[in-house]
Amino acid sequence: MKVAIIGAGAAGLATAHELLQAGHEVSVFEQSNRIGGIWAYSDEVEDDFLGRNPRQRIHSSLYEAMRVNLPRELMALEGFAFDDSLGAEVALRYPRHDAVLAYLERFADASGVGPHIHFGHRVAEVTCANGGLAPENAAVRLSHEEWLVDGVRFDAVAVCNGHYSEPYVPDLPGFETFPGLALHSHNYRKPDVFAGKRVVVLGSSVSGADLSREIAKVAADVFFCGRLFLDMPPLSSQTTPTKRAPPAERFDGAAVVLADGERVEGVDAFLFCTGYRYRFPFLKPPLATVDDNWVRGLYRQLILCAHPRLAFIGLPFRIVPFPLFQRQARWFARLLNGAFALRTLAERRAERAKEIRALRAASKPRRHYHFLGDRQVDYLNDLAQQCGDAPVAEEFVRLWQTHNRHARRFPDDYRDRPLLAK
Repeated sequence: MKVAIIGAGAAGLATAHELLQAGHEVSVFEQSNRIGGIWAYSDEVEDDFLGRNPRQRIHSSLYEAMRVNLPRELMALEGFAFDDSLGAEVALRYPRHDAVLAYLERFADASGVGPHIHFGHRVAEVTCANGGLAPENAAVRLSHEEWLVDGVRFDAVAVCNGHYSEPYVPDLPGFETFPGLALHSHNYRKPDVFAGKRVVVLGSSVSGADLSREIAKVAADVFFCGRLFLDMPPLSSQTTPTKRAPPAERFDGAAVVLADGERVEGVDAFLFCTGYRYRFPFLKPPLATVDDNWVRGLYRQLILCAHPRLAFIGLPFRIVPFPLFQRQARWFARLLNGAFALRTLAERRAERAKEIRALRAASKPRRHYHFLGDRQVDYLNDLAQQCGDAPVAEEFVRLWQTHNRHARRFPDDYRDRPLLAK
């Protein structure tokens, strides 16, 4: 089939390789002039530091000193080792972002994907040429469905535009009264701007943890706030350089009021590490309906139930990204080849409904419907069983579990410690 891929980041490259391996004709559309997606670091930041309404969107959200939070062996794509041949920087078990970009560049060359990339092409619109929803009798055969990508016809489309470029900034009451510096981590590059300041960092996930540590090296005080710290002792009793606190709830001038009522006075700077929005500006509803970062209507978090030739590669989060992209892409490539029988539209919708009921029963918010975490191995093995792929290797599972224990035990410096089995 003739397949369009939107984005030449890690997901787009992995998808192009799997589709080419399966014998499909591939065109990759990349808006920038280089591969790598988010891994193509830039010192540039947006004119709107919060990223709400910038004149020009900067795609990358990396900071200058960023190192990956997974060991390189887990990051590697199947059949292409992430090893020392990539240069001295990869000698680190948890390498810097520039080593990851070098890895992706070599993968694009070695896999033969490079010549299929169209640089400087921002996709404006993707539509189903047939219009409406796919008829029930076309659900298994994948027939009668063509796609227009900026007016050019394709048999299928893989959306690989990533979801770490449009910041999510919560509306906190009183923000308009805050006189200090406010920015989202998307526009953070170096800690220098925080030198000697009292800084509040909101968001207790990976970026919040990393940046609060980095900023603490130059700042006068750092207050690291998030849901993980709801049960922390009062700030006055904490003696560590970085104090942990419940989420910030509102501003009162230069003071930040926390969820437990405590106040952080004299705040000079506020850093939102509050995540990103899933966004597909080239797809209009019902092809892509996003509800609080949940992409509605998907079968196996991968294809639209009603449009099985439209795939979204890489939506799940809290996962090992590159191998997940690769296995999702392999499933999609084999689906297009007719290598396995796709379930009927009614069956796909029933499976999706069952999954949603389970998430709701577990009180998961919609924004976590694409969260996999420890469920990712089962998810990948389900895809593998359906499309005739090999299950996830036991060595991969063991290394994933070892890394998780290691990172929990040494949260501040796990990247620089030997990765031990126990």
